[in-house]
Amino acid sequence: MAFTLFPKSIRFFDLLIQQNEILKDVAAELSQLFNDYTSVDEAFKRISIKEEQGDELCREIARQLSGSFITPIDREDIYRINLAQEDSINFLKSIATRTHASGFSRIRFPAKKMLQNISLMAASTGRLIYALQGKEEVGVLVRESKDLKLDCEMLLSTGLSELQDGPISEISGVVDIIKWIQVYDRIEQVIERIDDLVDAIEEVVLKNA
Repeated sequence: MAFTLFPKSIRFFDLLIQQNEILKDVAAELSQLFNDYTSVDEAFKRISIKEEQGDELCREIARQLSGSFITPIDREDIYRINLAQEDSINFLKSIATRTHASGFSRIRFPAKKMLQNISLMAASTGRLIYALQGKEEVGVLVRESKDLKLDCEMLLSTGLSELQDGPISEISGVVDIIKWIQVYDRIEQVIERIDDLVDAIEEVVLKNA
């Protein structure tokens, strides 16, 4: 067996891209659930399985990082991207959990549209990671993601305002509002965390330009 003094180089970009695929799959699955609210149990199971895979991959990236001397970008940048992707996946799972448990009779339009935007934002982060790997310019991708975030912020404001429209005559109406406030809160969290991911990748690109 050949012996080398040089440590094995871990393909961290491959791991981050694999993790991003999970993020994109979960975001797309949740967007589809909000668009077609008929197979909630099946969608929740698929999202839960993907989230577990994401947890395992996050731990693997952290483990490999702790034992590696050579990294393609700074160690703290890999850690930051890893954590931002993991948090985003977890927040999406949290939305799925609340939706699964809510017993909603329908999905409100602002939530449906925001999940579509979140899925697009997640897809954009994948292209950003490839651009980072290839040392390419990312300005256009970042602006696209920021525009989607701005649209989400307006939709969130509209969604919360809708909850206050009209009289509430039964306790079930109050419970429904509380459930939707919880879902909107988690949607806002995942929007902010994916935006953090975009910022992290952009900063690494600029640092390594």
